[in-house]
Amino acid sequence: MSMLKAAHVRFQYEYENEAPQIVLRDIDLTIEAGSFVALLGHNGSGKSTLAKHFNAILLPSGGQVFVEDMDTAQEENTYPIRRLVGMVLQNPDNQLVSTIVEEDVAFGPENLGVPPAEIRQRVDDALRAVGMYDYRTHSPHKLSGGQKQRVAIAGILAMQPSCIVLDEPTAMLDPQGRREVLETICRLNREQGMTVVLITHYMEEAALADRVVVMEDGLVKMDDTPQKVFANEQALRQMGLDVPQPTALCAALRARGIDLPPDILTAEDCAQALWERLQAVQKERKA
Repeated sequence: MSMLKAAHVRFQYEYENEAPQIVLRDIDLTIEAGSFVALLGHNGSGKSTLAKHFNAILLPSGGQVFVEDMDTAQEENTYPIRRLVGMVLQNPDNQLVSTIVEEDVAFGPENLGVPPAEIRQRVDDALRAVGMYDYRTHSPHKLSGGQKQRVAIAGILAMQPSCIVLDEPTAMLDPQGRREVLETICRLNREQGMTVVLITHYMEEAALADRVVVMEDGLVKMDDTPQKVFANEQALRQMGLDVPQPTALCAALRARGIDLPPDILTAEDCAQALWERLQAVQKERKA
């Protein structure tokens, strides 16, 4: 079952007395329910613009966007679509609206008209899901960047969406904060079956996804598993993108004649492959 679908989507920003700025040219993309998709592309590629179409923040200039078969261009669908698709922004401070964590998380359900007793349960469940329940009475503005972002995610979860779209949620965080947020995202996808669309500049984050979509100049240029996408190192670099460091290291070693698998993404996989190759070399020398 498809959660999100873009059919020949085009989008342009209109300016008075200026030529329109074309951002999306002809996007065909289907994201299945329960999947984890990473969206890559350099600045100006159109990835954030596309993401804003998924919960009707933006409407296409041409083509159609569907959320569970609901057309985003139909006004009566806007409210149910935004209940189904939650969006987390790059800067968590832009999504924090209260002086107490639990009140901040309750803000969305309150605006949806959820009964108070259910709001209490939703807030507690959402904070537990992101590992922030013990901070429910704290001030959000005294938390670390990673903790703030997890509270922002909890605020979306409390509205019980089926899909969460994250627009570079770790861009402003330190390594610890990045790790906290990524663990939360992966857990929501694995344990709750939530559809995740993650926009990121970090290739190691994209490697965690089931599928990687690469955009350039308003078009989808690649769409495959992380292993297959990152195997195209030269093409990615031509688009101004990188590959995960373990992938780059193994590619450099292969170029020097060391026999290593082409689909390595993580440091653990890299270490295991090097260990196995070392063991093979030792056996060859003994033979």
